[in-house]
Order: sequence, then structure tokens, then C-alpha cells
Amino acid sequence: MAVLPDIRKRVLYAKYLLFRAKKDQNDRNELAVAACLLLLHDTAELLMLAATDHLGIGSKWGFMEFWEKVKQSGHNEPGHKVPMSQLNDMRVSLKHKGILPRPQSVRDLFPRVEIFCEDVTKDLLNLDFAALSLADLVADDEVRNTLRDATQALNSDDKNQAFINVRIAFDKLHRLISKDVPLIDEPSRLRSSRNEIPNHAMDDLNTVYEAVKECVETLNVSMLGIDPIRYTFFVSNTPHISWTVSGLHQTMLSRDYNNMPDEVFYACFEFVVDVALNASR
Repeated sequence: MAVLPDIRKRVLYAKYLLFRAKKDQNDRNELAVAACLLLLHDTAELLMLAATDHLGIGSKWGFMEFWEKVKQSGHNEPGHKVPMSQLNDMRVSLKHKGILPRPQSVRDLFPRVEIFCEDVTKDLLNLDFAALSLADLVADDEVRNTLRDATQALNSDDKNQAFINVRIAFDKLHRLISKDVPLIDEPSRLRSSRNEIPNHAMDDLNTVYEAVKECVETLNVSMLGIDPIRYTFFVSNTPHISWTVSGLHQTMLSRDYNNMPDEVFYACFEFVVDVALNASR
């Protein structure tokens, strides 16, 4: 039985929540680890509901009844019931008793939840969880297709092109979301020559210019709902792209991105998806 688009989208949402949980699991803040636990539980539950709706089982069941419901429908009982029970117990202790989870316990559960998602998606939905792309959550066709091209380039071991495409995708998205927002104009660089202004004064003015420019850039990205810290990470780890008025672009590679870890690419990729989802809200 083919998976309906709505079911597939819910599986994508589950994968997105799993990525969000991954970012929180290594945070030293104990509340971030607690948020990771809740996201892991929501990931599993969202996927369970997508699977039971696909199988026609319905959604009126408790979290730990999932395995028996699937078995009663004539399908093989899913695995990983014990770690999912641990996850559920920790979630109940947090939400209803105020007991914060041990960070290491949450980190130990993360790969178990990931494997559970992969197996349920494969066995009950006949989909490859790992192959599902978060790019499909992006509404704009151009941005979505460019992100897909970035992933394809990464899978083809062409990281230079992968990082170029993920930066192009962000630039396209940035132009889209900034159309209706009154942003602050960046300051113009001083045009005077050093013959007109003493060298030390020119150096001081250039320092002030760079500082003001950075402040304006930070304010503008904040006004667009973009996390300035993640934005700085993204800009520092992707190539600079210059654009013409007609929409042509030129790439300046300051490093060989083939030596960059895959984790950096995925952090940049997920950043663009997050920006796109925030913009759609």
C-alpha cells in the first residue's frame, strides 16, 4: 500500500524533531537535555501515529500499546520496546513529577530512538528513514531543489559543490524572506584617500565601519528571525557568493571544503531548513 503524502510529511516531521533533539543532547544545560528527552518522545510518538494511520489501526491507544496494536493488526511486532519503555518512563518522570533526566541516560537513548525510527519506517511504511530529506519541508521550489542538489553533491563526494549549493540555497531564501521586512541599510565604506585623511584616522574609521557593518548585519538577521550565532557559524563555514542584479552568481572558495567534516555540512543544511520553516510560520 502506497504511503499517502500526508503520512510521508509526518514522517519527515518526526525526522526533523530528531535532528532538533540531536542539537540539544550535547548541551551542558540540564534543561536542554530535558528538552532533548521530550523531543525524542515526540519523535517516536509522531512516527507511531503515522504508521498506525497508514495501517488503518487508528490513534486511540497509549504510547506503550503501540506494539500490541501493530501485532493485533496482523503485522510483525516492532522491536525496541524496552528502550522505548525507558524513554516513556523518563518522560513521565519529567513532565508529571519534575524529575530531570540524567544527561548520559538521554544520550544513551538517542541512537536507540534513531534505530527504532529507521526500523518502523522500513517495516511498516516501506520507506527509508535515512534517505528522507528535510529539504522536502522547504516550501520554495528553488530553495528546496538547491538543497537537494547540495545533498546529492555530498553523496557524490563533491563537498566543494555541496557547500556552494547550501550557501546558494540560503542566499535565495534570504532574498525571499527579506522582501517584506524593512531592514537597515548597511553603511557605505569611506571613499576618501589617505592623502586627505591621516593614516591613523583612516585606520580608526575603517575599524568603526567594520564594527557598525557587523552590528547592522546582526540586527538584520535578528529581525528576520534568524539565530545570529548559528548565522555566524553558517557564514564562516560556507563559501562567499556574490550576486549580480540579474541573478547570476560567482563563488569564491577560500578553502578546500572536501576536507570539511560531514557534520559541518549537515549543521549548515539544517540551519537553512530551520530558517525556511521559521519563515513559513
